[in-house]
Amino acid sequence: MPQSVKCHVDCNQCQTIALSIFSTLKKDELEELNQHKTSLQVKKGSVIFYENNMPLGFYCVHQGKVKVYKTASNGDIQIIRLATDGKLIGYRSLLANEPYQATAETIEDSTICFIPKSAIMDLIAKNLDFSLRIMEEFAQDLDFARKQSLNILTKNSRERLAEAIILLHKTFGTTPAGYINVKLTRAELASITGMVHETVVRILTEWEKDGLIMLDKKLIKISNFPALMQCTLTED
Repeated sequence: MPQSVKCHVDCNQCQTIALSIFSTLKKDELEELNQHKTSLQVKKGSVIFYENNMPLGFYCVHQGKVKVYKTASNGDIQIIRLATDGKLIGYRSLLANEPYQATAETIEDSTICFIPKSAIMDLIAKNLDFSLRIMEEFAQDLDFARKQSLNILTKNSRERLAEAIILLHKTFGTTPAGYINVKLTRAELASITGMVHETVVRILTEWEKDGLIMLDKKLIKISNFPALMQCTLTED
């Protein structure tokens, strides 16, 4: 993992642990996890793992934001997931004992914890609640992927973009100024929604002119939530 520096993150004092599957662990299990995991401060734009590589463990986003994407044969990418504080990445491939099906890359400076496979399997064997939380996380991610694929097949460009912006608002919250608390390029928005870059730019410009949103470089603020929600129901 390039541009990374080792740091110390104590699981017993982690502020995001309540958001993660590790909230099911007992104090002694958290101590054991501390002994096995590695925490890294990672610069924006660093690849955490590559598609087709074999996993040696999985990762937890302690603080920051990560995009998970697949690369087509022509070089185009499709973002299939965005992960933030307390979320796991790379765990499905580990549990399936198969190569990573996507690449994970930070979209801002982040702190990432790596937990080796042996430590995870030991916790799964000892803690039923932990196992159930992993299954729950897996089911939720599968459902999200199913809905995303269905949207690309059945919804038009405005519906997909409006739903994506609303989902980003729900996932990342807002800054004190009211902007969605994640910086994404127009190309990244296009890869999330399965649209071309020019269409994203055109629709965002129209919505800003109509007062639905406000734009500040890579930031988006929802100015008229009901109107944007209505866009998820309209046709081109």
